[in-house]
Amino acid sequence: MSNNVSNNKNNQVHDIFGRCITSHLEQSGALPPKLEVLVNNAVITLMGSDMIIEDNFTPMAKLQQPRISQPLESFAQTEFIDELTDKVKHQGFGAHFHQIIGLFGSIMLGLCATEAQQALVNEWLEQGHFGNFLMTDGGGPTLAYWNTTLTPLDDGNFTLNVDKKWGIEGQNVGFGMVVCQQKGKPFPVTVLLSPEKSQALQQQVCGGTFLDGRLQLGNVKGQVQVSKDDFLAKGGLGSVNRFLTLVRPRFVKSLMHHLLWLQQQDRLMLEQDDLSAIDFIINMANWCSAKDTFSIHSVDQVLALKFTSNELLLSLVRKGALKHLSDQRDLLGFTKMEGSSYRCLFEVYSKFKRGRV
Repeated sequence: MSNNVSNNKNNQVHDIFGRCITSHLEQSGALPPKLEVLVNNAVITLMGSDMIIEDNFTPMAKLQQPRISQPLESFAQTEFIDELTDKVKHQGFGAHFHQIIGLFGSIMLGLCATEAQQALVNEWLEQGHFGNFLMTDGGGPTLAYWNTTLTPLDDGNFTLNVDKKWGIEGQNVGFGMVVCQQKGKPFPVTVLLSPEKSQALQQQVCGGTFLDGRLQLGNVKGQVQVSKDDFLAKGGLGSVNRFLTLVRPRFVKSLMHHLLWLQQQDRLMLEQDDLSAIDFIINMANWCSAKDTFSIHSVDQVLALKFTSNELLLSLVRKGALKHLSDQRDLLGFTKMEGSSYRCLFEVYSKFKRGRV
């Protein structure tokens, strides 16, 4: 009887919950066995108490074709990003990281900023200011507990209390895009800070560098006064989801190319199943990037892609495939940037759960 149970995928926890991720991966092609094992093992490790206690453990529903899809915006920046991503394969991520991230920020502003705000940003860029996107909060990962908050004033303006950590070049903020909590709002608000207001904040280096000394993270704290005109509110939450759909696959592809570069530099030993996994992830990243429509599955597809990238990077560190501690730390750091495995799984699972109730 135990053999029958072990051969029945509907009776295996890792297969039931792994479908949250693998069902999206399979949309782009056959999943290599190594990745299926990595995903299923990771899902077991990351299951939260609510999943274990409250889920009914019935099989996940099959993905349905979306009834509605919309055109996905196109940006000239993606062509430049794709050129840089290809260069990563031969020159490493460090050589192009800041330029790629800067182009990501340009896309976000194109989706979320008004024309007046974009004009201001162009002025600041021409003056040589570096734009910093500040997301990770000192209060923790849950919005309700964030320390970065907006407090309304009697004159209609707001006090922005900033407590952000681990921002890219956060020790040297040129101008800021600060994601914050607004009381009574279920979603975060992003506020655009001028160079003058950014300089009024405390900024300090946090931790050692990444990518052979090319990337530094920093913490930012303090208070400034802002107005509603500073809110990046064009397009609402939908714009944020479109932004992630556009940039996450390109970020993941850069990571995979960085692995191939590390191999060329004799800093990483890749076995054949590793190379097959990298090839699959690159192909799926290309598949996601080639889409010109946005649907209910779009965000989940790129979350599943980032989850799988995270688990491959972790597996390489775990088995000792990298010669240098600095490269191991880099890869571990990238499992947290642009979506940790837990956050990716939690968001995708939440949608599957709703579909099973």
